[in-house]
Amino acid sequence: METKDKISVQQLCIHYNIPISFVIALSEFELIEIMTIHEIEYISITQIRTIEKMIHWHFELDINMEGIDVVYNLLKQIESLQDEIITLDNRLKFHEGE
Repeated sequence: METKDKISVQQLCIHYNIPISFVIALSEFELIEIMTIHEIEYISITQIRTIEKMIHWHFELDINMEGIDVVYNLLKQIESLQDEIITLDNRLKFHEGE
């Protein structure tokens, strides 16, 4: 498996100056996905923005892991509802235009 679109957990932790245990905890709460390739743990680079938010919530706002889980899932629900509103609004505009 190729690793060009991934970053090792160790590199990520060094870059952001965070403990590996934090990233492992995010994985245990199923907030991110860690994959192991040749005994090295990686995350997809597409998850970096999410991890940056969680780093901010935890280390700057002092939100614990359970709180991060709640905040993250509520934000995902809001995003989903906003997408649904846009879809319904577009359908309504389509039907009004008939």
